[in-house]
Amino acid sequence: MSNNKDASIPASNLRQRIESTTKLPAMPDVAQSLLRLNTNPNSNISDLIEIIELDPSISAQIIRYARSAFYGYKGEIPSLSYAIKVVLGYNSTIDIALGLSLGKTFNIPDNGPMGLYPFWQHSIYSAALVQRLIGVMPTQHQPLPGIGFLCGLLHNFGILLVAHIFKEESKQLQQAIENNNDTPRIVIERQILGTDHMEIGAWLMHSWNLHAEIQVAVAEHHNQHYRGIHAAYAKLTLIADHLLKRHDIGDAESTELPEDILSSLGFNQEQAEEMLEIVITSAPELDILVEQFAA
Repeated sequence: MSNNKDASIPASNLRQRIESTTKLPAMPDVAQSLLRLNTNPNSNISDLIEIIELDPSISAQIIRYARSAFYGYKGEIPSLSYAIKVVLGYNSTIDIALGLSLGKTFNIPDNGPMGLYPFWQHSIYSAALVQRLIGVMPTQHQPLPGIGFLCGLLHNFGILLVAHIFKEESKQLQQAIENNNDTPRIVIERQILGTDHMEIGAWLMHSWNLHAEIQVAVAEHHNQHYRGIHAAYAKLTLIADHLLKRHDIGDAESTELPEDILSSLGFNQEQAEEMLEIVITSAPELDILVEQFAA
């Protein structure tokens, strides 16, 4: 890859512009309501349904997700209320709906490696795979599946933020990615932007006051050596990324599964690959969600 610094943004300049910009996307009203609900000890399913029904597209997506093979429910799911009460549960529904709401914040082109369709395919497959991986962890060490879903769904939101706010820089970055297939994406980002999508995404998650677990997963999902607080979420997201790269989905630098990370999570490579197979087998269902997000 060329090291022509004349085409690069000075280091830290983009981050400074993000921190001072007046165009930072506001958290959607539905997402704000869900966060308030999540901290209210007196809230109930009726309150949750009332909020989700404010956005018919989110309601439909929640029902569709409940019908997916991931939950294995064989009966009819006639309503949002039924999907929440019988299949998904209160806490998982809040996390899923929050992710769906936040995903509607950005407006970017649907073309190239930074387009909406490849972005949402990676995000939704990651979210589903992280949930599956949590399911094979030892029960006493399992993180919260709903938070894991959000980590998978939101971990690359820094890419969306750059594409949403900085159109010209995004075009330059996309061209560089297309012309340098053998160079890891984060290397190209750091050369052109002076930062990377993990740092930018973590800053956005912090500004939105999202769960600390999500902030960590966003910041550390490319870091194989991270061992700090909430490391399980970052490790699960990393493993999901490496697995999905085997099907040319996402931006992971490798398809290998580090043994020390697998061991710390409490499952082995064979179990991880089995969960990947379940997700890939369910691709037609997941692709319906991808198309709705990318529309």
